[in-house]
Amino acid sequence: MVRKLDDSSFDKRYDCRQMLAVLSRFSEQCRKALAIGAAFEPPQIDEIDKIVICAMGGSALAGDIVKRFATVPVFVHRNYGLPSFVDEMTLLIAVSYSGNTAETLSALNAGLKRRATVLCLSSGGVLKEIAQRESIPYLQIPAEYQPRAAVGYLSLSLINLLSQIGLVAGVDRLDCLPDELKQTAAHCNPARDIAENPAKELAAKLAGKIPSIYGTQDNTEVVALRWKAQINENAKQPAFWNVFPELNHNEIEGLLKSDLLPNQEILLLRNDYDRTENIARIEIIKALFTNYGRSCTEINASGETEIGQIFSQIYLGDYVSVYLALLNEVDPTPVPLIEEFKQLLAEDKQGSRHLGF
Repeated sequence: MVRKLDDSSFDKRYDCRQMLAVLSRFSEQCRKALAIGAAFEPPQIDEIDKIVICAMGGSALAGDIVKRFATVPVFVHRNYGLPSFVDEMTLLIAVSYSGNTAETLSALNAGLKRRATVLCLSSGGVLKEIAQRESIPYLQIPAEYQPRAAVGYLSLSLINLLSQIGLVAGVDRLDCLPDELKQTAAHCNPARDIAENPAKELAAKLAGKIPSIYGTQDNTEVVALRWKAQINENAKQPAFWNVFPELNHNEIEGLLKSDLLPNQEILLLRNDYDRTENIARIEIIKALFTNYGRSCTEINASGETEIGQIFSQIYLGDYVSVYLALLNEVDPTPVPLIEEFKQLLAEDKQGSRHLGF
């Protein structure tokens, strides 16, 4: 089964909507996203002391990445309404790839009532209609992708915009990022055999397993969450994530009953920007994993810049999740349970169902 990843006919049989082709164009997506952000005229922003990014699912990853590089406190709000601290000193950014995400629209409406400074980002939908009606600065991105496959458009356009007004830092040499990502694609593309393809090799290792992806707080945590979500959505497979140092205060105790999870595969995300204290924690826990018979794989980042290393690991994880989908003999693009849930929720709103939400 694993060797079938090198068979192009196997790819075509299950990747019916060509997610691998979408992935191959990711570096170009990022180049276009940077241009969109650079061309956007930043809104007038006075006396902002925090940013609240309202988004769900793949769109929320943009908020997580902004938070990683922001110069003011950033809160990624994945819910209806808004926290009580949102006020006139808040920059509220509503991000929804479709423009129709119910939770994000709810938060936007709440933000307008509290007179927050507002910015909207979508490919269209109701969010665009509200932005036009309320004269809200609106950043539009192309509408040809699955939301989770548009992370370049969603995050880099926003990062480039916010860097112009001094709200993110540490994103040097953004123009080099697309070329760095081309190198990741060269190593992970379908034409490269599994013996020389890190994404195929890791997907084979995760087949039939339950991945636990561990990053570090304020660094690779955004990557760990992305890997978990992509394995869920693309490969239709359970996966979990956590971060150092927090996991050393609770999850580590699960090793004592590790026989309950015999198919667990632990992935440790590493890059050049971890705190020294967390590096020490990672080395210690690797030894504990060995002592308790837990399988553990380290995933190192490539790239010459901080944001380059974050995106290279995100990109690698996207490839891993798609190859894992092929091994699971499922099409990575459709998300049938999510769509079924949305339909049931819509029916519930009409009073025809009572699901308890």
